[in-house]
Amino acid sequence: MRIEVVAEGSISQQARTYAEYRVFAALTQFSEADKVRHVRVVLRPVKLGSGCKGIGCRVTVALEGANTLRIRTTGTRAYAAIDRAVERIGTNAASGIVERVSV
Repeated sequence: MRIEVVAEGSISQQARTYAEYRVFAALTQFSEADKVRHVRVVLRPVKLGSGCKGIGCRVTVALEGANTLRIRTTGTRAYAAIDRAVERIGTNAASGIVERVSV
């Protein structure tokens, strides 16, 4: 499994490392973890409601074959956005959605 973390703007190296670790840990909980080929995590600044600034986290998990899992979340901080994405990965894994495309 290869995990690529791309961060735009002023997102720290520590947040990038946190994203890599949290996503890896979540994906190892899948019974089909060996089918994960590539993971891309994109962190970038976004505007939240009422003009507030936040961070967007997009996770794309490429599985064996043409199956893909895509998750998008936002948070007021990078860590909050990452944690929400990891939560959704866990929810999708528990419900078996990992075996087909989820957007």
